[in-house]
Order: sequence, then structure tokens, then C-alpha cells
Amino acid sequence: MNRIIFGAAKWTMMLVAVFGILSTMGCKDDPDETPLVEDGFYIMGSATNYADFSNDATFAITRNEVTQENRNELMEIFIPIKGGSGGFSIVEVAGSAQTTYGPSADFANVDGGTNEQPNGTFQRGGFSESTTTFTVPSDGLYHVIIDTEVKKVVVMPVEYWGVIGGATPGGWGSDTQLASSGFNFDRMDFSASDIAMTLGDFKFRYGGGWKIEVDTGYVGDTFTGIKVNSNVGGSVAELIPGGDNISNTESGYYTATMTWIAGEGLSATVTRTGDLPSVDWTGIELGLIGDGLTVNGAAHDWATTIYLNAPTAAGAVYTYRFNGVTVNTAGGGFKIREGQTWDDTILGFNEVTMDGDGAADFDTNGDGNFIPLVDGASYDFTLVIDAATEVYTLTATKL
Repeated sequence: MNRIIFGAAKWTMMLVAVFGILSTMGCKDDPDETPLVEDGFYIMGSATNYADFSNDATFAITRNEVTQENRNELMEIFIPIKGGSGGFSIVEVAGSAQTTYGPSADFANVDGGTNEQPNGTFQRGGFSESTTTFTVPSDGLYHVIIDTEVKKVVVMPVEYWGVIGGATPGGWGSDTQLASSGFNFDRMDFSASDIAMTLGDFKFRYGGGWKIEVDTGYVGDTFTGIKVNSNVGGSVAELIPGGDNISNTESGYYTATMTWIAGEGLSATVTRTGDLPSVDWTGIELGLIGDGLTVNGAAHDWATTIYLNAPTAAGAVYTYRFNGVTVNTAGGGFKIREGQTWDDTILGFNEVTMDGDGAADFDTNGDGNFIPLVDGASYDFTLVIDAATEVYTLTATKL
């Protein structure tokens, strides 16, 4: 995409081919002819693997997490950077003009871990035309973000990646960390083995955070704030910043890896390596949670599980009942949750087979929730779990 263009030198080569006699006349390239670099923003400097312009060190437009739509002024790159006295610059190319940027006076350390941001310390602030370089405290993979309208830069360390979600050991409450294999300019892997993953959905995120605040006070046409996703979803094969939850359709032990490769960016693999023992659901209470449920005429919430009950068992088949449930179409739907935390079993639309005369009244969304299609309708729900075959059937009976 970011090709190097050699201008008039191309025409010189054509003339040599057509008029071979020119080669005997001592024709030389014009010393003023220098490569033209495609417009964009680049990282270079002694702390990186790039002493000059490179396609592999080019910022790419990314999503504003607030709107989950691309913002042309907002760009990002994941790149290995060495810590210490060496630094890097951000260089803008616009036609024949090249401008080198460094940190402004307000560029400073920020404590992470707040407002769903990754944990640890990162750097954020303004940038200006300068030969002063950006520096980082230690070797590692970094997420560097720039917004050209609000003139802000964020430099965020990626200390570890993780998997999180109903399919993972920590549920939606905590990450299963994927540790770094070590610093390398060409490739960095973050991996963990023997992860017990059940039926459910999950995502990848780094540093235990969902988003990075670039400028929370910015007011756009229809939104407020500029933030960048520190999580990816969509599918394992095609990662999307802030994308939909990924559904795990077969339980087992897995090896999960997030890989960064120079010139290619991020990619992931999730490989099943063994079987999990069957779950004994006896005594495990499941219920419903979400603002797509209506209780006493008002929308419920995402804080409290209701209709909690333990199953009846017949061998390896367990049956849960949630009776007299009223739903609404104004909220974001609902899920099936174990107990009163997000740390254990969470089941959504993608993990069950719908049955009954009300089955067609439900769909799903990017979060894998049950989405009611009939406002104000009421149902008796029966969840049957066959632990031997791992088939989960939710029967919706209209009332």
C-alpha cells in the first residue's frame, strides 16, 4: 500500500532501454532525485527497528471506541520499542513536506486501570514539531496512538494479552493471561497452554482493559470522546478492534496465542489440545440477567441474577426452569448466568439450541445476548443440559 516511488529515475531507465547509446555517453542520475514516500504518519528512531521510512512502521486509521466506527484522524500501530535513552519520532509526510514530531510539554505518565483502561502506567499528551524524541521505560511491544485533530499521542505498553469471557476460566470477571515470549523486533508471541475453555463466548484484550482514553472532552457531531479499543473480537481468523464476541463451540483444553509480526500486525490462534471432563451441574444455580427482562413493569439490570435455581438431574441430563419471564425489546437482551458474579458460567444465544413455540421470538447481537423480538411477551423457559454430549437446549414456551 505504501509504495516507494522513484520519480524521474524511472524515465531514465526507459530511455536507457530504448537508446542504448546513452550508456556510452556517461549519463548519470540527477543527484537531486530522492525517493518520494507516500503520504502518512511513520515511526522511526534508534529505539525501533526503523532508521528511515518503512511500510512496516506506518500508522493505520482505527475505530473510535465511542462510536465503533473508523475515525480518519485517529490512527494506531503496534510496534516493538526498546527502552532507555534511545527514542523515536513520529514523522508526517504530506507531498514533498516531511514534519518530525515529538512530545509536547504536557506529555506525561498516566496511571492505567481506571475507566476500563489497561493496567499499569502509560504515556499520553500533546505532540508538536520537534527533534525531541518519545521514549519508553522498558523493552516491549507498544500500542502507539495519534489523533491529528486533537493533537494527542498515547504510548501504551502491551505487557500481556489475555482471553476473557464466559468460555474462559475467569468468565467475564478476569483475564487468563497470555505471557510474552520475549522482546523481538521481528516477531512477538503471547501464549498460554492448557486453558480449560467451555461453551461460551470470549474476546482478546491486553493489560486487563477494554479501551484507551485519548480525549474524553472532545465533542463530535453525534458523540463525545475519543477512545481506542484495547480489545479485539470478530473471529479468531479475522480480528476486529472492539469486534463482536467470539463463540467457542466445543469445550476442551486449548492453547491460545496472540502474535505480532513486522509488516503483518496482530493475528491469533486458538488450538484445542484435549478433552475436558464432563461437568456435574448438581447444585450449580443458574438464572437470568439483563435489561431485556421486565420485572414489575420496569426493565431489569445487568447487576443481579434473577430466577436462580438448581437443576433436576436424570443421569447426565440436567434441567433448569425459569417460569413466567416477561421480556422487552428496548433493552440489550439477557443472558443465563451462574450465581451473582461474572466469574463462572455465562450462556448466550450462540451456546444453546432454541426450541419451543417461542423459539423464533429471539435473535442475538454482537455480545451474544438473547435479544427479544416481541415486546412485552411472557414465556416459560426450560434449559436442558446434556453433559455427556454438551448439547444445551433452551425451550421457550409462550404464555
